[in-house]
Amino acid sequence: MALPKLCLAFFATFLMSSCAGTYNSYVDMFKVALTPIEDVTLTFSDVEQAEFDYVYVRYGEKPRIAMALMLAEKNQYKWVSADQSLLITENGRIVKTLGLANDLLYLTNRDADPLKQQLNTNSTWVRQADWSVGEYGYLMRSSFDVYLEDTINIFSTSLSVTKVIETVTYEQKSNYLRFDSTWQNVFWIDALTGRVLKSQQQLGPGMEPLESVYISEIVRRLKQNGVVVAKDAI
Repeated sequence: MALPKLCLAFFATFLMSSCAGTYNSYVDMFKVALTPIEDVTLTFSDVEQAEFDYVYVRYGEKPRIAMALMLAEKNQYKWVSADQSLLITENGRIVKTLGLANDLLYLTNRDADPLKQQLNTNSTWVRQADWSVGEYGYLMRSSFDVYLEDTINIFSTSLSVTKVIETVTYEQKSNYLRFDSTWQNVFWIDALTGRVLKSQQQLGPGMEPLESVYISEIVRRLKQNGVVVAKDAI
């Protein structure tokens, strides 16, 4: 698909314009009739030559999209899609969304997230979450299991990763009838750099999982290790 060229053109316009202070002014440049009916697929060459970072994102059973890095500041990465959706991540953890039916608005105690610490099987994390459907300050508790030897396959290449399974327990009575008070998130972390390369995260009870693959980070990792990858590898 021509997604990289479209995004680059819009980002060039953004960079030449004066600084925009709100999310709406950013995404005005992304108002493109681009609703994929199949998975977006970028080649190794597409990602390698792109001026901006990309992440693959799949929400539930919907087609996979590519989101471009709009802004990186204060250890947060803000990813935007052509349909005006926004994800904000910290160390691979999604901490805020815009564009979902039930957006995650805020997480407390983010500095204590074990993804930012020395993660081990004894790690725990307690935080409160706000969602746009009207649930605020709801408690969630996590425990973690760490598996040191695992791999992910992308661009016809295998990468060694540490697999982290986070078990999340939703400890507060919900405003709505729900049956999933416990679920699991999975993070695949680069065994050398400690950066999240892939994740599957359910942001709240009753929500579909969001799968993210940080393809630009993966390309950099492969190049740093001198791995030769075919330019048309997907």
